[in-house]
Amino acid sequence: MSKFDIYLNTEKPAVVEKLIDVYPFAGVCCNPQMVARLGRTDFANIVKELRAATGSRKLFIQTPSNDYDGIMRDAEAILKIAGEPTIIKIPSTTGGIRAMQKLSADVDICATQVMSTLQGMCALQSGVKYISVFYCFMLMGGADDHGLYGGVDAKAVFAALNKFIQVSGSPARIMACAPRTPDELSYLMSTGATSVALDPEDFENCFNARLFINLNQDVRRSWEAVFGNVGADELID
Repeated sequence: MSKFDIYLNTEKPAVVEKLIDVYPFAGVCCNPQMVARLGRTDFANIVKELRAATGSRKLFIQTPSNDYDGIMRDAEAILKIAGEPTIIKIPSTTGGIRAMQKLSADVDICATQVMSTLQGMCALQSGVKYISVFYCFMLMGGADDHGLYGGVDAKAVFAALNKFIQVSGSPARIMACAPRTPDELSYLMSTGATSVALDPEDFENCFNARLFINLNQDVRRSWEAVFGNVGADELID
């Protein structure tokens, strides 16, 4: 297993087919909300298409259910059709933590929707292989029952979970979920994340930021000013 993994976060088999071999992706991640965006009800076929497009790389599929019984049923059904290697993503709810404890000895689990230190600690203690930390969601905060916003200190949560892994000796890996900017990605990868899941749009933004593209274009324009639109192969015998 690589020490650092980059995953493509998409529900679209066609996007996987287009990008999976262009960049060094270790696999594909998706969740029920993403799958629902396809507007299709043939879930089994979607999973099979994602597996076909992903090939022998890892495929992360999340259970639509949040409760223990539903998660257990979902996980069993997904594993029947998803092929190998498949990692079951389980939401870090009360029922999810219980399911992680039950399944983790036999199934590779990614605890997802981790947005607090205690959620992450409970998932790590349950024997999961990955915890998907929703850093940008913590930054944005969320509305409580009174419509008030109370943000979470995303950096403190991230640092605490990284420290917990070090102290506990857990072999689990922190997956940074959908960083949106080059700076967010840099922070997460330099402070404990050993894998990252990027939406195609966020990947493009982090890889081809405007200042990077400008440099690429300047270098090419300088070449063409002297040599024209030719390659080195045309100038070397």
